[in-house]
Amino acid sequence: MAVVCIEFMNLCYIKQCYLSISSSILSSKMMEELVSSAFGFLIVIASIFCYSLIFKKPSKETALLPPGPRGLPILGYLPFLSTNLHHQFTELAHRYGPIYRIWLGKKLCLVINSPSLIKEVVRDQDMILANHDAPVAGLIATYGGLDIVWSPNGPYWRDMRKLFVRELLSNNNLEASYKLRKDEVRKAIRNVYTKIGTSIEIGELAFVTEFNVVLNLLWGGTIDGDKRDKVGAEFHKVATKVVDLIGKPNISDFFPVLARFDIQGIAKEMKNCLPHIDGILDNVINERMKMDSGGGEEDNRKDFLKILLELKEKNTSINLIQIKAILMDIVVGGTDTTATTVEWVMTEILRNPDVMKRVQQEITNVVGINNSVEEFHVAKRKYLYAIVKETFRLHPPLPLLVPRISSES
Repeated sequence: MAVVCIEFMNLCYIKQCYLSISSSILSSKMMEELVSSAFGFLIVIASIFCYSLIFKKPSKETALLPPGPRGLPILGYLPFLSTNLHHQFTELAHRYGPIYRIWLGKKLCLVINSPSLIKEVVRDQDMILANHDAPVAGLIATYGGLDIVWSPNGPYWRDMRKLFVRELLSNNNLEASYKLRKDEVRKAIRNVYTKIGTSIEIGELAFVTEFNVVLNLLWGGTIDGDKRDKVGAEFHKVATKVVDLIGKPNISDFFPVLARFDIQGIAKEMKNCLPHIDGILDNVINERMKMDSGGGEEDNRKDFLKILLELKEKNTSINLIQIKAILMDIVVGGTDTTATTVEWVMTEILRNPDVMKRVQQEITNVVGINNSVEEFHVAKRKYLYAIVKETFRLHPPLPLLVPRISSES
């Protein structure tokens, strides 16, 4: 009602302005009748709207929905969202319970904040809730949703997921790349030592290190040396931009009818990123195909790109565009989010000198003074593990994960 009153006062002011301006053109009586008619029409419309908003009975579908905050007409709860969504949604869960509804524009969202309900969604009802709500920017970045994240649940998605888990994340593949991971970490540490006394971009350093490791898992030694570092730095900028655009609130996602207008220009920006992504991936794919045609193979381990290219040669349904979409998934998901977490961990440690001392003392106790840190030391680093978990809680790289949509009502 307060909104209606404010609107009423604004209309009264507009009415007075119209009367004063039109006195030199039309008779004051004629203009007053015209404005009064329009004013009365608006009052009737506002009254009908308020009546329907207050006294309208909820439909059967609305009555079955869980409770939740009431938003504004059309906009829903969008104007009331804060920057820390995970904190705000936790506060709403304390008020409305472990599951509640929230309207974001034209989209009805159900927020779950309970381990038992989450297990119900991701395990017990996974077949119904396996699909994800793809944003406009995400569809553009993955060539129309041809990747693993945004593709719908079906034979193609299941085959790609099995291939990804069996080949890329297999124990043999991870053990075969252990030396590379170790060398890349030591290389990053040496890089830090050479810059003592100067500022260091921790995020970029972590990204390039992760990027080199992930690239070796994907396409082996296709790109080596300085060229690999240069490609990593270039891809860092593009990947950061892609992640930023995918996570940026987009009016087109909340109001699909407005997607064609691209009001915020997010779709245009993402399309401008695609040529840079295509240039990097096309170059790597071409280099790998040349290596395969020349018969050069450095080790017996098949990298992920070689496996995908072999599937393509067998006349399966996979093509080069799908290969690039899958590679984009792995590179962005395995590098930018990890680099962001490492950067936040270092930030929180530097903010708390006492915490830093305890971490350093734990390294001395577990690893030793003159020894190098190995992966098997991670399980013994209890305090550092707690710091990483707390960082995930305070600064999650994906606060709301990837929203799921139901395939059934």
